[in-house]
Amino acid sequence: MNKIVNTIFRIGYHGPYILMITAILMIIYETRNVFPGIITPNIITPLFFISTVGNKILFVIGWNFMNYWLNGLLKRLIKQPRPKKMIKINRQDVVSSRGYGMPSGHAQIAANNLVFITLLFRNEMVTALATLQTLLTIYQRYSFRMHSASQLLAGTALGAASGYGLYKVYKHTHTPEKVHQQEKKHHSQIFS
Repeated sequence: MNKIVNTIFRIGYHGPYILMITAILMIIYETRNVFPGIITPNIITPLFFISTVGNKILFVIGWNFMNYWLNGLLKRLIKQPRPKKMIKINRQDVVSSRGYGMPSGHAQIAANNLVFITLLFRNEMVTALATLQTLLTIYQRYSFRMHSASQLLAGTALGAASGYGLYKVYKHTHTPEKVHQQEKKHHSQIFS
């Protein structure tokens, strides 16, 4: 394999992490409009901004870890082996290759973040890039024979359902309107 193809496959391998970081960066970008007066003489607004954005980021990271845990549990319950003659791209693949393959964790976490990004931000460019990253991840796992097509399909379906759940819970608990209401309540408590 030449260097460029190898780099592309490594980017595919790291797709779930790239997509989670993309979601976090989009959360930070989205929140900039909620706090237009962040540069103010008082320290309260910036601290509230950090705590609010931090809670959103921790929520998304926690949801991804829950997916990782769920994936491991499902693999131990289903016990479907991985395909034969795997091509291991790094040390983690060497370790993973000894375990089960159903459902694909890479596909599950990538699809989770893709659906979340698509539904929450509704940005065509970001959605297109996230879709490309997810497809690259799935292709990398299939072409290196780390997962069968059915394992990838199951992981993608589970991840898509999880991403929809993440979106619904996130919207319910972290909408900008609620943040504005919290900020107003916080300011009125401090200054009254």
